[in-house]
Amino acid sequence: MSELALTREDKNLMQFIGTKEVAALMGCSVPVARQIMRRKDFPLIKCGKNLKVMKSKLIEWASVRRV
Repeated sequence: MSELALTREDKNLMQFIGTKEVAALMGCSVPVARQIMRRKDFPLIKCGKNLKVMKSKLIEWASVRRV
């Protein structure tokens, strides 16, 4: 049985965050973060009703766009 060994850097790249964390990182309210996360060009991952985004993808997305 093989295990997938992730380094600390890999774990940070694979970190998923929700609406509250997106709002805190972007300096906006939770309702505004939800609107942003529902944009077609946003790298959204839906987990049931939960909206998630990979933190590294959010930073990449935000760095090339003006919200």
